[in-house]
Amino acid sequence: MNTCVESIVLAPAIESMQEGVAPAEEKNCGAFCTPPCGAQDEEAPRGASAGPGAVAQGDSPAGFSDRPIPQTPQPEPAAEKNPWSAWAWLGLCKSPAREIPNLVHVDVDAFFASVEQVLNPRLRGKPVLVGRGCVASASYEAKALGVKTAMGFREALRVCPQAIVVPGQYEHYADFAERVRRILETYTPAVETAALDDFYLDFAGTERLYPDYRGTLVRLQMEIFKTTGLSVSIGAARTKVVASIASRLERPRGFRMVAPGDEETFLTPLPVEKLHGIGHMHTSTLAERGITTIGQLRRVPKAALHAAFGEAIGQQIWERARGLDGREVLLPSTPKSVSRETTIEGGTIDTEFLSGLIEYLSERIGSTLREYGKQARTLGLRLRYVDHFSAHQTVRLSKPTNDERELLFAAKELFTKLFTRRVAVRLAGVSVTNLETDRRQNELFDTSANRRWHLNREMDRVRGRFGWNAVFYGKGLALREHYATKPTGLVLSTPCLSR
Repeated sequence: MNTCVESIVLAPAIESMQEGVAPAEEKNCGAFCTPPCGAQDEEAPRGASAGPGAVAQGDSPAGFSDRPIPQTPQPEPAAEKNPWSAWAWLGLCKSPAREIPNLVHVDVDAFFASVEQVLNPRLRGKPVLVGRGCVASASYEAKALGVKTAMGFREALRVCPQAIVVPGQYEHYADFAERVRRILETYTPAVETAALDDFYLDFAGTERLYPDYRGTLVRLQMEIFKTTGLSVSIGAARTKVVASIASRLERPRGFRMVAPGDEETFLTPLPVEKLHGIGHMHTSTLAERGITTIGQLRRVPKAALHAAFGEAIGQQIWERARGLDGREVLLPSTPKSVSRETTIEGGTIDTEFLSGLIEYLSERIGSTLREYGKQARTLGLRLRYVDHFSAHQTVRLSKPTNDERELLFAAKELFTKLFTRRVAVRLAGVSVTNLETDRRQNELFDTSANRRWHLNREMDRVRGRFGWNAVFYGKGLALREHYATKPTGLVLSTPCLSR
């Protein structure tokens, strides 16, 4: 018999069962395959049967002779009607799958303030401010009245006198973030935690698993709200930069999908400050030259952006203005960089306090590198002042390392170069890049390096058993006078990036 499937050997028992249904299978194959199997090179004979119930032009099936038959029928492909058919699962139907905006950005709305409203139902529907000295998070009831993040409390209370100020229960925020992450992982295993309340998901290859892609994302949004009480905004696009912009346009509970090919149309009317990675200084520099929208920014030559912002930043601005972003969703098992940073509420110019904070962040980075079996070749330090001025610099280490003492030495050298203004520092962060596998062997002549290697491993073992605060360096005592502690470490203002 002539069937659509070639080179398939059936068991004798199955062969006998197929004798009576072979013609029907031949007809069904033509309905499920587009074009029908075996008909790629020749035109189907006029009036040939296309499947059970199909009628040649001019004929009428029994019982339907009084109904008009369309002369030019346009049926949709059967593979789209029934994506769960046996032929589709066997891969015999090669109809091209529709392209979807597979990268999804999930952003928890007003995260700290929303968690406080969930923990204390009496705060729901009221303007809530979280922080000490300055606003770390504001509910949308407060934002509607003009309150902004990083605004001083004096100004925030002048704008919104009825606001309720809470210091923040930072120990609960990481727990809520983990609950959100667990829900996301039930939809796709490719989940990247960009920050405590920011997640990137990759739905590539799930077209058959989720035929209604838009409905799936809406269901995800509703499930997070029902399970945790937190509202999230969702943006979907082909690149991270466009997805993150889409999720932040219509908050709270925003939802925006940017179809493949519509990136430039979507970005053109938006203001330049919507681009991820462009700060206040970049925005003001562009505004001085009359560039206020992404569409205007797209018309600026690449060479001009390189001259104004440097080659690296200028190239990044040029690419993201066009929706280009080569970053992929990174899984926790394969980090390409490690960063730990935290805000300092109210800011400080105390160099001893800042030095102790940088030491603590270096410890966390060193421990994370050893946990993943990695070493770093490049270290960077970032400072942001209360007037929003940022300073960032990187240095290449003499040799790759995951020892926090060596990382701290390089970070302190950068700190002396960057802390040159008599302005309070509001944010401090340490990051490492250019990671490689830790293949270190015992040094033949440097015995102190061998001692440090064994000391770090023993400290990791003790902390893994008794908690992070079981052992710490001397300057950690000063930090414990400013921050509360928990088994996993200090309770900083941004536990998302300093855990």
